[in-house]
Amino acid sequence: MELYVRFNEDVERDFAFQVEAEDTIETKINRAFREGEEGLADLIVLRPSIFYEKQPIGYFKSMHPGYFTEGGCLIFDYDSDLKQFKQRLDYEKPLIDQLWPGQLVLPQWKKCRKNIAIYTLIMLLWLYTDLPDVVSPTPGNCFTNQLSRLAIPLFDRFDLPHIADKLREETSINFSSVLAQWAFFGLHILKIGLITLFVVTGMANPISFNPIKLWKIRNVELTDPSLKKKLRALGWIGSRRATYDDYQQNFYSYIMKKFGSPTKAYKAGMLRVAAAPGLRLREGEGFQTPLQERFSGSTVKKMEEEGKFILSEEYFVQLEKDLKENLDKCKGDIGEMNNEIRRFRRCGLYEPGETLQKLVKLRKEAAAKEKEQEQETSKETKKEK
Repeated sequence: MELYVRFNEDVERDFAFQVEAEDTIETKINRAFREGEEGLADLIVLRPSIFYEKQPIGYFKSMHPGYFTEGGCLIFDYDSDLKQFKQRLDYEKPLIDQLWPGQLVLPQWKKCRKNIAIYTLIMLLWLYTDLPDVVSPTPGNCFTNQLSRLAIPLFDRFDLPHIADKLREETSINFSSVLAQWAFFGLHILKIGLITLFVVTGMANPISFNPIKLWKIRNVELTDPSLKKKLRALGWIGSRRATYDDYQQNFYSYIMKKFGSPTKAYKAGMLRVAAAPGLRLREGEGFQTPLQERFSGSTVKKMEEEGKFILSEEYFVQLEKDLKENLDKCKGDIGEMNNEIRRFRRCGLYEPGETLQKLVKLRKEAAAKEKEQEQETSKETKKEK
């Protein structure tokens, strides 16, 4: 069974993992976040930012119903990680008994007080050294001045006294006016604020404050056979699930390529579909389907009778059948087959069979009725007011 694990608390980093029937959180998913030979935490940045511990303290599954694609598949909604959709996973219970195939696992992260303290001390020290000379207890000790003082003997040695003298002048106390000193200090505060913003949001996410560790990681080859072996053992496939925006852009490009131009796509009735494919599912649908109904429920029957999309073994068998038929159309071309599988793991099917097409059609019809009812209710409410 394949499922997805979110790295870095980032909606664009939902990676596919392959798990076996007996695999648990402890024996499979949690191993990827460990340090040392067994895990990846020393090689790849997996936490949201450096202000968090390297290993999660727990795991949830996302119970958001999901987003229903034009191919009858599910991708994750942007709200999938909201608190009301999180349900804690049992460390010891097999994952196959807790999750639907393709469901999202969300690590729970804990703030790292040590890293927060280290970063704060570094920034405060840097800020202190750049205090204006007029108020600093140790004037003239900013970082740039220290570098200039180290450079002065070098310029003297290479017979460049005019540069050395200029640096001596610039590093002297109160060389700049009081106004200039405060202006430079204001810019320094702004600079630290921007750096902090990048670090807090994870846009700058170093694996460690230790320069030696950073240097060692630079020499790690992603093509290293031992690393590939480790990734296979962890079940990490490497494919990422698409966000809605990624899916919409890819599906639009696919439709344009298939029909040749927007005009032809419009005539085929697919231009509007390509521009806004799929729909968001409602409560009780998709990943909110009770797991105990996997073998007893019927996706097709539920859709025909109630206009709701539920998951079932029947649905996954049909999904697998349609994928196999698409692979057969590749006529043994390994490159095309790999592209089809890669696209399936990222966005789902683009060319579903009749059964899945019917499910999408019925769910869209139900969505249109739901929208009409909501509009009527809204009008009645306004009249009452």
